[in-house]
Amino acid sequence: MLRLRVLTALVMVTGGLLAVFLMPSDAFAILVALVLPLLGGWEAARLAGVDSAPARWVYALGLTALAAMIHALSLNPGWLLTAIAALWLVNLAWLSRPGLGRSLAPPLVVFKLFNLGAVLLGAWVGLSLLQALSPWLVLLLLVIIAAADTGAYFSGRHFGGAKLAPTISPGKTRAGALGGLLGAAILTPIAGMLVPLNPFQPFALAALAFAVAMISIGGDLFISLLKRQRDLKDTSALLPGHGGILDRFDSMAAAVPFFTLAVLHVSLEPLL
Repeated sequence: MLRLRVLTALVMVTGGLLAVFLMPSDAFAILVALVLPLLGGWEAARLAGVDSAPARWVYALGLTALAAMIHALSLNPGWLLTAIAALWLVNLAWLSRPGLGRSLAPPLVVFKLFNLGAVLLGAWVGLSLLQALSPWLVLLLLVIIAAADTGAYFSGRHFGGAKLAPTISPGKTRAGALGGLLGAAILTPIAGMLVPLNPFQPFALAALAFAVAMISIGGDLFISLLKRQRDLKDTSALLPGHGGILDRFDSMAAAVPFFTLAVLHVSLEPLL
């Protein structure tokens, strides 16, 4: 199992980096649409309470078509990302009331479908925009997520202690979360000094990494909450040894809108 998990991770990392740095922006946007709105949408429908396989594919295809429409109309990404970042704040507040949302009442299922669809579209819009501006920006975001995950893993194992959200994800500790935040804040500015076309000053990047890492932890917990409400261990089995698309992109889906908005609000002259 460990060997399969490592092999899948290597394929994802290698393939992902090659796509980020070698694919033209339009081709990259199509690839990400196939991963997030399509496959992620298929998983999201199940999380929302849709068990019918055909209905889940209809939802996923509709979400992908909506992504294509957004791309074709060249809608303002700033407004879209701001709206989705605001939605994420609602989702993070939801974590304080984990008992809410267990019902499969139609209005709640519709709300979850809308919510998760917006989340996936936001991640697609943000990643596509970052890669079009500069592949190095995508790498910088990946550094934040990886540093937060690595810091959380090692500090959580070493210190243990009080649980972060015991009713949502019993394995996560407060020490692990703090270690992840500090890891992101320390390692990201170092990576930023090595990355070409970095528009952020070191102290600003450290603060941004801290904030984005905090949001990413919330994204992980949000998907865990929805899985727990549906009694699911994984969102699917699409990624051998890792579960599903949303199991691996939960942190990033939350982080992308906020990081992209930060990029849009700094001077982009170094990127031109």
